[in-house]
Amino acid sequence: MVAAMVAILSFSCSTSSGLTSVLGANPQLSGVSSLLNGAGGIGKLMGGSKNPFTLLAPTNDALSKMGGDAVTNLLKPENKDMLNSVLKRHIIPGKLDAKTLAAGNLKDLSGNPVNLSGLNIG
Repeated sequence: MVAAMVAILSFSCSTSSGLTSVLGANPQLSGVSSLLNGAGGIGKLMGGSKNPFTLLAPTNDALSKMGGDAVTNLLKPENKDMLNSVLKRHIIPGKLDAKTLAAGNLKDLSGNPVNLSGLNIG
């Protein structure tokens, strides 16, 4: 099993400016930043909700493990539904810390169970 690295980014509301600043300050998160921009931003993914959320942001190294042109393909207009689905699996409602995430029993933005086994959370 290959461990993937994710950054935990928790926000009190769906302000895109705060998230954009955090992602822009870390070059290892440029890939997930591009994906979020391609989806129209965090506010659009959350349906305009201003509720707190936690983003499990895959690093560029983790995204590269998807293989070849996976990120480029997700950014194609014809794959927008797939992109939105992938990103929603990385958003967990609520402002959570690493300990809460490790405890499990979490659901993503679409209501799917979140499985963090094999992830290096940092």
